[in-house]
Amino acid sequence: MHPQTLASATMLLYIEGLFNLVRGQSLFLVGIVMFPAAWAIANDKRWGWRLGVGSAAVAILVRFSWYGLGHPMSLAFALLFPVVLLVLLVHPQSREHQRIWFS
Repeated sequence: MHPQTLASATMLLYIEGLFNLVRGQSLFLVGIVMFPAAWAIANDKRWGWRLGVGSAAVAILVRFSWYGLGHPMSLAFALLFPVVLLVLLVHPQSREHQRIWFS
């Protein structure tokens, strides 16, 4: 059984992956990567956690490149889910669980 932070991150990876599929070519690839990451986290694979952290970070960087700092409100709304996803994945409880239990 995963801690709440990791279970929420897994669900959010699936949801964010689905939405990224329709957001354009650069996020399409990130969305495709989020599905195996979520599956692997659900099946206790360490590479899935790493892939999830990487895909969330790339999603944040892509959105920064799209919006820049000129439109702070648009940027804030665009970064809401990817930042929450990254925070859930790197939360100490999630990191500790994957360090101990994942193979």
